[in-house]
Amino acid sequence: MSVTLYQARAGDGIKKRGLKRADTFFSTPQEAVIEALALKERMDHTYQNEIDWDYKAMLKGSTSKLKILKGYLGGNRESNPFYLEITSTENDKVKPVSPIKPKNVSKEDKKVEKTVVKFYK
Repeated sequence: MSVTLYQARAGDGIKKRGLKRADTFFSTPQEAVIEALALKERMDHTYQNEIDWDYKAMLKGSTSKLKILKGYLGGNRESNPFYLEITSTENDKVKPVSPIKPKNVSKEDKKVEKTVVKFYK
């Protein structure tokens, strides 16, 4: 029997590469969002909080690949965007793990988490 598992990914707009913990899958979309917010916190630390996250943009994608948040370095919308996304897959061979939790979660981040959980219900 296959189970739906979720994975958190982040895209670095400067280095043009993705970030994720290798082979980490979560059993609920909420756990994947928590992990994505931890990746966001790591990128904010790397770029000294210069990333302007666009909380007003709507979610884009499908249940298999959903971009939940987009950001721009210094607010420059012409630069390559940073992004957070949740992917889902059907698998029965991988064991889910616990997410890394961010140290600080803003009100906007909590709203994003609620929106994503509602989207997957």
